[in-house]
Amino acid sequence: MARMTLLACLLLFAGAQSSANETWNRFRGPDGAGYARDVRLPDALDLEKNLLWSAVLPPGHSSPCLTDERAFVTGCAEGALTTLCLERKSGKALWTRSVKAPTLERTQEVNGPASPTPASDGQRVVAYFGSFGLLAYDLDGRELWQRALAVPKNTFGTAASPVMVSGKLIFVSDNEEGSFLEALDPATGQTLWKRQRDGYKSGWSTPGVWTRDGKQELLVLGVGWLNAYGLDDGSERWSYPGLTDEPITTPIAGAGLVFATSYNLKTNADAMSLWSYEKVLSEHDLDGDGAISVAEAKANKSLLSRPDADGEGDHPLALFQRFLDVDKDGQISAKEYEKLEGWVNSWEHLNGIVALRPGTKEHGTELAWHYPRGVPECPSPLVANGRVYMVMNGGTVTCLDAQSGALVFQERLAARGPYYASLVGGDEKLIAASARGEVTVFAASGKLQVLSTLDLGERLMATPALADGVVYVRTETKLRAFGAGD
Repeated sequence: MARMTLLACLLLFAGAQSSANETWNRFRGPDGAGYARDVRLPDALDLEKNLLWSAVLPPGHSSPCLTDERAFVTGCAEGALTTLCLERKSGKALWTRSVKAPTLERTQEVNGPASPTPASDGQRVVAYFGSFGLLAYDLDGRELWQRALAVPKNTFGTAASPVMVSGKLIFVSDNEEGSFLEALDPATGQTLWKRQRDGYKSGWSTPGVWTRDGKQELLVLGVGWLNAYGLDDGSERWSYPGLTDEPITTPIAGAGLVFATSYNLKTNADAMSLWSYEKVLSEHDLDGDGAISVAEAKANKSLLSRPDADGEGDHPLALFQRFLDVDKDGQISAKEYEKLEGWVNSWEHLNGIVALRPGTKEHGTELAWHYPRGVPECPSPLVANGRVYMVMNGGTVTCLDAQSGALVFQERLAARGPYYASLVGGDEKLIAASARGEVTVFAASGKLQVLSTLDLGERLMATPALADGVVYVRTETKLRAFGAGD
C-alpha cells in the first residue's frame, strides 16, 4: 500500500548558510541548507545561451556532490551500482567505480537503487547504496574502504544520504528493524560513535545541522519525531513529537529557529480526502447490489490523492482489494470499507510546517508557529532573507515570514505536476525543478517573480547543485551545467 511518492524524494536543506569558498559537498549543500551565499547565479537556464556542458549518466536519483574541481553522482544500470566522477569544468568523465550486489533492494516504483547523494570532505568521496553499503574513494577513484551492510528492510527503499559535517561522516539508517545514527571517520570508515534509534521505522530524511550555543547539532527527522543530537558525541539534546509518519524532507534552521515539514494526507487541505463509501457506491456500484465487486473496483482511479501529481501517489480502490475483502467473497462491503476508513483515520500526526524554538531534554522545545497549507511531501523548505519558501506538487510556492509564520504569498508556477527535487538558491534567486523536467528560476523576494522557465523534456528527480556561479541539473539521462554568463 504505497502511501507516498518518494524521491528519490528523495530524494529525500536553509538556515545555516554556506560561505563563499564552500563547495556543494553533500545533498543540498553545506548543512543541507540549500542556499549559497556570495555567489552569482544565472537569471535563466537556457540550453542555447548558457549550457556549459552535458554528460550522459546511468539511471539514478542522487543529486550532484561537488568538490573544487569534481562532480560526483551515482547510478545503477544492469545491476551495477556505480559511482561516477566528472570534471566540473568540462563534464568529462574522470572515473567510474562499480560494485555488484547479490540482489538489488526492493524500492517503491518512483524510487530506485541509486537515490542517496554522495558526500565529500574535499579529500575523499563516500557513496551509499542500500543494496550494498558504504563505499569510500579518494578523488582519483582509489578505493579507501568499504562497509558492506545488510539490505535494510525499508518500506519504499533507501533514500537518506550520508553527509560530511566538521570532519565526520554522518550516516542515518531508519528502517523497519535496527535503526541507528552513526558518526564515522571518513578516512578509515571506523565508528566514532553510534546511536541506536529503537522504535524508529522506515525513513528517508537526510539529516540537517545547525550551530547552537557554539555547538553543532544534527537535526534528524524520523517517524513521529524530530530529534537533535550533539555532533561531538551523539547524545540527544532535544526532541519534538507529533510529526509525520513518513519522514522525507530535511530539517533546516534560521534566525534561531528550526523548521520541519510534516505531511499528513488525511488532513492536508490541498489533497483529495478519502471518499466515503456512499460516494464509492454512487460512482462504481453499477449492478446496484450495495457492494463493490473486483471488476467495479478496477474502474476507480483514486480514493485518496495528492494534488496535481500526474497520478503518482493515487490510491485506487483496487489497491486495497485484498486488504479489505476480509471474507474473500470478491466484494467490498460497507463494513469491510470501514477498515480502510479506520486506517486513514489513525493518521493523527500534524500536517504543515513547524517553527521550533529548541529547549533541552529537561526543558521542552517550544512550538513558535505552525502553518498548515502548501506543505510539500518530498521537497525540503528553504530559508532566505527572513522568509521560508516551500514548493509542493502542482508548482504551488508558499512563502512565509520566518519569525511569525505569517503568509507572505502563495502562488502557482507555470510548471505543474509532481515535485521531488528540493528548493535551492543563492544570489537572491531560487530554483524549483518539477519531475516533468521543468526548471523555474524565481526571485527570493516577498512576491512571486518568475525569472525564467526551462523545459528539459525528461524526468527530473534530483535536487540541483550550485557552486561558483554554475547550476548543475541532473535529469533521467544527463547531468548539465549552466553558467552565469558575462
